[in-house]
Amino acid sequence: MTDSPIGTADPGSAVVVSIDGLRKSFGPREVLKGIDLEVAQGEVVCVIGPSGSGKSTLLRCVNLLEQPTAGSISVLGVEVTDPDVDIDRVRTHVGMVFQQFNLFPHKTVLENCTLAQRKVLGRSQAEADEIGRKNLEHVGLGDRADSHPSQLSGGQQQRVAIARALSMDPAIMLFDEPTSALDPELVGDVLSVMRDLAESGMTMMVVTHEMAFAREVADRVVFMDDGQLVEQGPPEQLIGNPSHERTRSFLARVLDPTHKHD
Repeated sequence: MTDSPIGTADPGSAVVVSIDGLRKSFGPREVLKGIDLEVAQGEVVCVIGPSGSGKSTLLRCVNLLEQPTAGSISVLGVEVTDPDVDIDRVRTHVGMVFQQFNLFPHKTVLENCTLAQRKVLGRSQAEADEIGRKNLEHVGLGDRADSHPSQLSGGQQQRVAIARALSMDPAIMLFDEPTSALDPELVGDVLSVMRDLAESGMTMMVVTHEMAFAREVADRVVFMDDGQLVEQGPPEQLIGNPSHERTRSFLARVLDPTHKHD
């Protein structure tokens, strides 16, 4: 991967994602109400907040899976909200992992990891296979390359989804509640892979309800509520000693062991 994956990006820029005045409405309901946020190269930003606060919509706007109503977003120096942007080109540098694994059920694990490499990046079958196998090894599934998704647990399928995204050599990884659909005993393996990614220097935006993960791995935690960015800061400050009453109230609920997640 080159320093400047997209030709018009500034190779010296340390900012990977820049969000300015982002608003998003679905009909009369405004779900993002003027978000300003930057993510630096190599930074891990965890976005937390109650259900319906706009976290997933924010993430989906970054690679234009949702079209913003107002404001601007730049990724790797390219304004993706520009009507003339080649969004497919930008997306080749943005890996995204969803709550659901979105694997092709009729293809093997390795084929899931090589399809986009060949179709989008133009890699040969041999090169795509080599990169796919390397990333499956990276997520602990090197021995399952010939399996089909139905033969894997949910946690293994999510790790395949991560390997598939990594096989595109992304400059940033977006994770939208990647463990929320998993049985509790399968969550740890996925978080372990994400922890390794963070330690390797991957730029990451993670929407999560896993507070222990956010506290341990994030460089910065962002708290959202009702479509607004309420406060942000290092995890020890935001989770350990939040300044806003809304943040304190949310954390009191989710950190209470008797509380059940929504």
